[in-house]
Order: sequence, then structure tokens, then C-alpha cells
Amino acid sequence: MRARQGECIRNAGQGHCTPAEYAKRGEMSLVRAYCLTIRSTLEIPGALTGGAGPVDIVISEGPVPAEGAQQRPYLLREDGRLVFEMAGVARYLCDPQSIVFERVDDAPDATIAGYLIATALPALLWMRGEIVLHAAAAMLPGATSAFAVMGESGSGKSTLLRALVAMGARIVADDTICVRQTATGVEASGLAGGYFLGEAPRVFHPVEGGLDGAPLAGIALLETPRAAGPPEIHRVPRLEALTTLIANRHRPRVPLLLGLLPGLMVPMAELGGALPVHRWKRREGAATLEPEEIALLGGAA
Repeated sequence: MRARQGECIRNAGQGHCTPAEYAKRGEMSLVRAYCLTIRSTLEIPGALTGGAGPVDIVISEGPVPAEGAQQRPYLLREDGRLVFEMAGVARYLCDPQSIVFERVDDAPDATIAGYLIATALPALLWMRGEIVLHAAAAMLPGATSAFAVMGESGSGKSTLLRALVAMGARIVADDTICVRQTATGVEASGLAGGYFLGEAPRVFHPVEGGLDGAPLAGIALLETPRAAGPPEIHRVPRLEALTTLIANRHRPRVPLLLGLLPGLMVPMAELGGALPVHRWKRREGAATLEPEEIALLGGAA
């Protein structure tokens, strides 16, 4: 995993971005996401306010020329920049330090922001050499580290996150986490200001007290179909941990298109060796966490 000097700022007092903090389109606001400071003209659901220090990423509205035939929805340009196009919404031009978006047919900001955080921003992270997983992460009360939960869309990550928040947990990431190696271990970060629930249109639920980043104690893969009886939880061996992590990359076509896949094997193997990886089947119909599930997540305490 790519080494990173120092640890992320952890500020429980930061909150989600509100429209009032983006006074009008065109004004740039500083926010925090993935332990990076972002200057953006677009409200980013889940980003934390109060960005400080050097700006890592700039997000702005501008022209993004249509490039003709492409490997939809992505195109890798000759200059190394990546174009992501969402038909009827916007085109996004990404490089490691910026995203320029051009809206299509007056598409609303909320829809453009949805595809920004779902695809364009994770693509930028891959371009920066980060490891990006399709996962949520939270820190339980009394814990000193977070726990991440992977799974396909619809597997219950956000529903579980809502249950953890009800228990007093602090969000680290809703649907996408960036994992980095630090001097003291593995650290996770993401969009910590809330979570989305439901299918199109997904509804964003802001939550106070999100963490800009946190040490990561473990990862579990939510499996479906769910268990007919008690929850089923088991730790997987290292080789299976590696294949599980590779299978749960977020936006996996991006590193493939960028030619990064061969170079990911070593950092992914290091991650699978540094963290316990579990497979987890929740009880069918369970609305709350059961003792063995709390024990799993409480391993971060």
C-alpha cells in the first residue's frame, strides 16, 4: 500500500455540507473527504466542512468536450486524463488533482453530485495511486479503530450503518473507503457526513460527528442470501482474503483501464495480511445487531 506521511485529521466536530454553506453555484468551498482537502463549486454529500491546509483536489464546472467513440462510460485520453460520461447528466474530466464536470441539459446539482461521489471521485483516487474498496466503515462507541463492511449494492451496508449510528457509532465512510498504510498501520477514510438509503432516488441522511479518518481494525464481507438461523461469521485465510479484496474494488474498470491492476497485487496482499477479513451472513429479517455481530465489530475496541 502506498505510504502516507502522518495520519488524517480526526475531527468529530465537523459536519456534513449544507446548501447554505455553498451560497450559490460558482463559489468554492473547502471540505474534507478521504483525508483530502477539496475545493469545490458543487455540494458534495457526505463531505465534512472545515477543510484546512493545502488544497489536494479542485472540483469545478467547465467545458468537457465529447470525445466521440469510447469505451463507455470511460475514456482514457492521450494526455492521461480520464473522462467519465453519464448520459443525460454530465461529463467528468478527471486527473489526480482535479475534476471538471459539464452538465447535460440542465441536469440538477444533486444528480451530478451523486455520480461525482459514486464514480468520478473514486476514479480520481485510483489515479492518485490509492486503493479504493466498495465498503462502509464506522467506529463503535469505546473503540479506538474502525471496522469496514464490504458488499455488493443492496447487500445491506447502508442499512447496517444506520443501525450502528443508532448505537452511537461514528461514520468513517458510507459506500466507498480509501485504505492507506501509515506509520502505525492501516487507515480508512471516506465521506463521513452521512449515509444514503433506498434505491433511485437514494435519500441522503446527514449525520454529525463523522470521522475524517480512523485506524482500521478489520473488514467483513456481507453475503447474501442471509442466514436462516443465527448470524454466520468466519475469518477467511490470507489467500481468500486477497481474492475477496480484489473482488470488492470500487469501480474496478478504472484501475484496469489505467493499467494499474498488476501493481495492485502486492498492496492488496499486504492489506489482506495486515487485517482480518471475515465473511458475514446476517440473520434473515434481523433489524438489530446480535451479540456475535457486535463482538465482531467490537474487535476494534
